[in-house]
Amino acid sequence: MHVDVKLSPEGDLYEALVDGRHAGQLEFVRRDGVIVYTHTEVEDEFGGKGVGGVLVRTALDAARAEGVQVVPSCPFVRQWIDRHPDYADLVKDA
Repeated sequence: MHVDVKLSPEGDLYEALVDGRHAGQLEFVRRDGVIVYTHTEVEDEFGGKGVGGVLVRTALDAARAEGVQVVPSCPFVRQWIDRHPDYADLVKDA
């Protein structure tokens, strides 16, 4: 299964597509020079298949490329970063 991730035209979420179908999304806001990840949602039929992880990795790679820090308000994003400590440097100190 290949997951394509695209930034929405409004620039406020990443959308995951599988075979051209909406599989999930990661919502965020920009605030005070950081990116705050607020909500991750994966459609039931794609749950447990890695879609959420692809969304988070794509979003964090984009933040790294942009040179900004992130605030993982979404529990899924926080847990993903905890399991992938090579992304911990992106998290803004509280």
